[in-house]
Amino acid sequence: MSDIADVDRANGAELTATDGLHYRSQPLAALLDVFALWGSEGFIGSLSRRAGVDLDTTSVIAITTLARNGAMRPSVLATHLRVGPSNVSKLSANLIERGLVEKTVDTADARASLLQLSARGHGLIEGLVGVGDQMMTEILARWTSQDQAEFARLLTLFEGDALRFAATVTAS
Repeated sequence: MSDIADVDRANGAELTATDGLHYRSQPLAALLDVFALWGSEGFIGSLSRRAGVDLDTTSVIAITTLARNGAMRPSVLATHLRVGPSNVSKLSANLIERGLVEKTVDTADARASLLQLSARGHGLIEGLVGVGDQMMTEILARWTSQDQAEFARLLTLFEGDALRFAATVTAS
């Protein structure tokens, strides 16, 4: 049992339902609700359209992955996207055809190729980042500047602790 769940239970917290799952930790349930919404095809599509981007959800996630992580082999991108090699082959061909992604030779192994964002792909990402920034401005619009600063501080702290926890889980 996690420390958060123990604290919530000790404080008399009710179970929180999230899509039929029942968590004692309200923060976990809230995060999962936000993750599910923000990862949904409809939400990603709506934000992409706000940015003037006409791509399917998987393509948006692919170019975002390349922007965050840099050039990578198609097999690594497939792992990030949780799709098979043939799907990434079709996806990357489409993104290359649109001028958003480039295929280069892997300098570590000339037999392998890397996918990376093109200049046009970087421009598209800048539009998506702008829409993401605007989204957060709208979400936090009713919050005081002090609450926004505290949220940013706590979320940054949470991110560090979550990454450390993830490292222990994946290491075992």
